[in-house]
Amino acid sequence: MSGRLDGRVALITGSGGDIARATALRLAAEGARIVGTDIDAGLAEATARAVHEAGGEAETIALDLSEEAGAQRFADFAIERFGRIDALVNNAKAARGGSGESTSPEDWRFTIDRNLTMPWLVTRAALPALRESRGSVVFIASVSGASFGTGYPGNTANLVAYSTAKAGVLRLSVALANELGPDGIRVNTISPGVVETAATLRTYGAPGTARRELATRPSLLPQRIGSPKDIANGVLFLVSDDASWITGSDLRIDGGWFASGGAGPASAADTATLQVQVLER
Repeated sequence: MSGRLDGRVALITGSGGDIARATALRLAAEGARIVGTDIDAGLAEATARAVHEAGGEAETIALDLSEEAGAQRFADFAIERFGRIDALVNNAKAARGGSGESTSPEDWRFTIDRNLTMPWLVTRAALPALRESRGSVVFIASVSGASFGTGYPGNTANLVAYSTAKAGVLRLSVALANELGPDGIRVNTISPGVVETAATLRTYGAPGTARRELATRPSLLPQRIGSPKDIANGVLFLVSDDASWITGSDLRIDGGWFASGGAGPASAADTATLQVQVLER
């Protein structure tokens, strides 16, 4: 294999997820050596196997990144295996749903910790190595962090903590881009819309259902749910030299959801259709 990322080492958190697996395969296809981590060892190993089967190189370790020790261990593990870190993709997340009134303090802390504090901890741990490589950081945010549409995704009205955390990720990225620019480190975000993952299937069901129609309604061109490969292609661009003059930016990959104004106010029928708690993974 050879390509735009030859000789580079890319770290991916939440590597057992669908978007992370597509990203690992895409970056490896361009020559990157992948270091993945997931709290679920089996899922992380499945991603590493997929990379190996495609002819790439990958290492994996099961860690809880919500604690400082886990984040530091991930960075140390990458250095032990490959001696450098060139790119960090903060993909891991977990969320619990609820409105501003109904969300419990425990669920609020859980969601903020897993979506905002956790990627900050991992980035902080990787910074010494990223300074040496003049590397790149990509945070996977969400369109719900930039615009609050009550009908999308998964009834955003019941995702107050998640939307707040993802808004924080957008601001964290800009702050770090300013702070780390003099060190040659680029920091950007990707804000996906609804993407076809196991979690999406649980939330919206199969094609043709009322839930699925709500998920695709706001998109412009094409009217479909996104693919993990759509996000992976964006990550590849941002960590490659093709984006060498891009930092502090947010790349929306959402089928035009944001441009369309989002879902807008949800009808009573829409709200009833999507009245579900967000699964943690």
